[in-house]
Amino acid sequence: MEKKEDRRVTMTRRMLKEALTELLRETDIYHVSIRELCQRADINRTTFYKYYGSQFDLLTDMENDLLVFLSNTIREYADDPVKIIETACEYMENHLEFGRLIINNNVDPLFPQKLFSLPELRETVLTRCSGQEDGPMQEYLFHFITYGAYRIISMWVNKEQREPPAEIAHLLMRLIQLE
Repeated sequence: MEKKEDRRVTMTRRMLKEALTELLRETDIYHVSIRELCQRADINRTTFYKYYGSQFDLLTDMENDLLVFLSNTIREYADDPVKIIETACEYMENHLEFGRLIINNNVDPLFPQKLFSLPELRETVLTRCSGQEDGPMQEYLFHFITYGAYRIISMWVNKEQREPPAEIAHLLMRLIQLE
C-alpha cells in the first residue's frame, strides 16, 4: 500500500511541475495563481497546499530537482568532464521547456548563482584546472569556464536543431582546453 501512495505523490508533483512549466510559458511567476495552477494540473487547492506553500515553493522544488541531478552527475563522473556535460545536456533535452525557461532567466534570475555555487561544480572545475593558475587567478578561471559554458549551453538549448549532447560536450572541452 505504501508504494501506491508514493506513486500518487510523485504523479501529483509531476503534474504540478508540468502545469507550472506550461503557465510560465504564458506569464511570469508573479502572475501565476494557485487556482490557475491547480486547474491546469487538475488537482484541488488542498492537495497543492499539502505539498507546497506557494508557486515559488514549487519553482524552488523544480530548480532543486535540476541542481540535485547536476550535483549527483558531477560526483558520479568527477573524472570525466565530457560525461558530466553530456549528461547535463541530455537532462536539458528531456526537460526542454523548463530548461529553456530557467536558463534564459525568464523565471529566476538567481538560478545561475545557485548553479555556480554548487560545491561539486567548483571542486571539479578547480581540480581540473589545478596547476594552470594559482590563487586569485583560479577564481577568474572558474568564472570564465562556468559562465562561458553556461552561455554556450544556453545557446544550444534555445536552438531548434540542436547538436547531439556529446558534440556540445566535446566542443566545450576543446574551448576551455581541458580535453
